[in-house]
Amino acid sequence: MRLALAIGAASLCSIASAARAAPEHTVYAFTDANDGGFPQGGVIADAAHNFYGTTTSGGLDHNGVVYELSPPAAGQTAWTQTTLYAFTGKRDGGNPQAGLFLGPDGVLYGTTYAGGADGQGVVFKLTPPKSGETAWTETVLWTFTGGDDGSEPSGSLIMDTAGNVYGTTTGGGTGVVGTVFKLSPPARGTLRWTETVLYNFTGNNDGGEPFGNVLLGHDGNLYGTSAGYGEFSYGTLYRLIAPASGSGTWTFSLLHAFAGGNDGEVPRDGLIQAANGTLYGTTAGFDTSYGNVYELNPDGSDYQVIYTVPAGSQGFTGNGPWQTVALDSNGTLYGTTLADGVSASGEVFKLTPPAAGETAWTFKLLHAFAQNANGEYPYSKVLIESTFIYGTTYGVGGESGFYPGTVWSIVK
Repeated sequence: MRLALAIGAASLCSIASAARAAPEHTVYAFTDANDGGFPQGGVIADAAHNFYGTTTSGGLDHNGVVYELSPPAAGQTAWTQTTLYAFTGKRDGGNPQAGLFLGPDGVLYGTTYAGGADGQGVVFKLTPPKSGETAWTETVLWTFTGGDDGSEPSGSLIMDTAGNVYGTTTGGGTGVVGTVFKLSPPARGTLRWTETVLYNFTGNNDGGEPFGNVLLGHDGNLYGTSAGYGEFSYGTLYRLIAPASGSGTWTFSLLHAFAGGNDGEVPRDGLIQAANGTLYGTTAGFDTSYGNVYELNPDGSDYQVIYTVPAGSQGFTGNGPWQTVALDSNGTLYGTTLADGVSASGEVFKLTPPAAGETAWTFKLLHAFAQNANGEYPYSKVLIESTFIYGTTYGVGGESGFYPGTVWSIVK
């Protein structure tokens, strides 16, 4: 059964004093034309502070784009948007929902939820232009068939030191409810990447429909979430233990089954890991809760909810954090809620770790987005840079107006 989570209103946040929210600056407002529209996956940055991201819509064929935002020149204030690639929705893919991964060679890697030869999505790379040229080159690394290899990837990718790429699909596989996959680079003298399905979800206690990315842990194992199924039908946390030899079988280990309510339900994104090994993640909420932020050990022990999004006056569930949190060097977590807050348009928050001898994390509201403006519904995880954090809003299109999303910044 596919999960259908509607955007609605959610809550006022309250664990600690929110203080005055920081002003939000619009770095770029999309028009849903050739520049793209309705970004869902957030932004990443290169060493020169250029931002890269995807939009689910817009472009020449209205199947989404990959874009670059370059910082303002000296004395200027406007960022420069460049569409690096516009998807056609055909063999090249279409409607990317996830953010990008920047490889060590400057190549961008990503997924599209749709398109491809079988209409089930692709894994692609975008190679920077050669000297004297201007066009980036898209190469499809894998086209999903909707069969045993998986279908409809919606999470971002990761890469190991050998150049292998890892990700998830929300559907397909032998259990028809998603996979974890690995793509190996072409062998010498060949051009074809090789896909290996590391795990097929069954829709039983192991979970199903993994919407988010996988994490390559400090121990070499993969960690992730499934948004549905599991013992209580609210999703799971899992670990895939790497084989002793490179060609062996990865072993599935269930770390936690979400039970709903205060425990959390429907994790729509993956995990992050601190230097000490602690894992952090979020749930969006669904039937019985409004979302939360949690932590646990890599072996699944000591699962604790460190922040719960409280119920709002309008009483809609499922509008908490749809993406995972980001971690700064001080151990502070930053994140967003999809449609929470005073205007039910989403919020940006930070969680400060407990002081010595204490146990409670301190919540602070950084910004509440407003209705009928460019900045509504922040699907994405945030990017932390220096004194600022950055992210995207998905935007809104309908009777209340047409605002196809933004890239925003807020002072930490």
